[in-house]
Amino acid sequence: MKKKSFCLAVLTLGITGHALPGHAASCADAPGGSGVCIPAPDSRSGGMDRAPGQYDDSTKGYATGDIWQAGGQVWQAASVTAGSARWEPMVVARPADALAGHVVFAGGAVQMVSGYVGPAVDVETVQGGRRVVTTLAILPGGMLDQDTLRTRLAGRDAGTFATVLRVYDQSGHGHHLLATEGRHVVHIGEVRIAGNETLSWGEENGPGGFVIPAGVKVPANDFFFGSVGTYASSNSGYAAYPVPVLLGSAGRGRTFRVFFGSYSLDGFTHIGDAASPDRRTDLVITNAPAAFDVYATPAGYGLHSGNAAASLSGSVAAGGLAGGYVGFNMDGGPWFSQGRNTGQWSGLVIADHAPDPAQRRLFHAAAAAAGNYMPQLRPVLVTIGDSRSEGYGLSDGRNWPYLMQQYGRYQSYDLAVSGANTRQMLGMVPAAEAVGRGVGPKVAVVFGGYNDHLPSSHIPADETVRNIAEIIRRLKKAGFTVALIDETSTGGAPRAALKAAIHDGTLAPDIEIDPFAPDQPLYNVENHTNWLADDTHPSQTGHAILASMVWDRIGRLLLEAP
Repeated sequence: MKKKSFCLAVLTLGITGHALPGHAASCADAPGGSGVCIPAPDSRSGGMDRAPGQYDDSTKGYATGDIWQAGGQVWQAASVTAGSARWEPMVVARPADALAGHVVFAGGAVQMVSGYVGPAVDVETVQGGRRVVTTLAILPGGMLDQDTLRTRLAGRDAGTFATVLRVYDQSGHGHHLLATEGRHVVHIGEVRIAGNETLSWGEENGPGGFVIPAGVKVPANDFFFGSVGTYASSNSGYAAYPVPVLLGSAGRGRTFRVFFGSYSLDGFTHIGDAASPDRRTDLVITNAPAAFDVYATPAGYGLHSGNAAASLSGSVAAGGLAGGYVGFNMDGGPWFSQGRNTGQWSGLVIADHAPDPAQRRLFHAAAAAAGNYMPQLRPVLVTIGDSRSEGYGLSDGRNWPYLMQQYGRYQSYDLAVSGANTRQMLGMVPAAEAVGRGVGPKVAVVFGGYNDHLPSSHIPADETVRNIAEIIRRLKKAGFTVALIDETSTGGAPRAALKAAIHDGTLAPDIEIDPFAPDQPLYNVENHTNWLADDTHPSQTGHAILASMVWDRIGRLLLEAP
């Protein structure tokens, strides 16, 4: 849509894992603060808050090398066949330790390097109209100085954020990341993951991010980039800009970048390098808490999001990449203003050597233990739609699919993109089909159609209905239970056409959700508590209402025990 018009189960399976001291607690146990905290308590995971056993096997969708985390203990699948899986406990430390000796940057709002005590981030707040800069440290014990952060958040002027100016390098190289000059848009204190603070972006934050200093040098065919935390969108759209990272000197030499969706809005992860500006991989990134990585070798690239993996084969030429940018576009191109990241990251790692499989698993295992990630989760939620699901007008990625993770634990994929019409929504279906190939409950929510009538689309209402009918048909064929959210009463929205098509059977969703009926809290688009001033996009309050209403209809399906 365009801008206007833990309660952990007792581990009884006889396997003893190795817990990371001080691993993240559930949100309920985290210290007080502002903003949103995900995920839901571990007990809301459909019975996955336990040790793995022999029947967590290939018939359940698991493969050799997969990671499983519960209660700060981590296991890896040593061998997996039908009816017989062998899971081994892992000894974990901190995420960057897995790449020791090759890390050129590690930093964030958590301890990324074992034993690190010292500055983590510089934060700017506005207090009484005066800008105050505070350094937040990683304290002995490995946790961020939450007390000082809470003091700064409590004392800031109304309507302002705590913005991150510097991310200190915990690797000892002094490669600190500095906020883009004049574009200090990355927040802290707005989104927590299992109690850990994050560095958060979102559409309303605006373009900006961090500069990777020129002293960070990696071989073009032998490097690693990893993030720990979440992404609020799997499909950043119009996204030839580098989300989440560009390595190299944009406009002045060779570069590498990884981004989601590209101009096709397809929802897959894409790579651009010296060989091609845009190549699609088969990875769709989860919006559930997870570690993400991409690495280069002379034979191609590898990518992981939790237990999901993809590769892009082909010779990668030797050479060097120096510096770069995190979370935004800075090449001076005409689409600079679209360079908005969607990440909520606890930390980042850059290394000048690609990890072997064992090192990569250690990175993911350490991240899972420290952040209470559950890569073993099998239920899948996919959202296909436009700006009302992507989060137009919201800061820090707090759209309704993201907020819904406060109610349950599952794999979430928000493929919605601002401005998408139903033709483009059809183009998102292959990504949904890809993540739906696994074993486990699958639910898809479809919400769109408003943009079809806009001058940029000129799509008549009968085609809108046909396109949505085809989306529903294909999702059902892929094994999804499909929920359709009715259109709003915003002027021009095809509410009547979609309602009529549901009535006559042209549209046949499994579940119809109508948050905009006259007796519902989102009916009146001129209620500017629940809607933005454009009468088109839900406000942050409206997204919270949508999250609750959608969960009430589909949540039980996502919590079914496998």
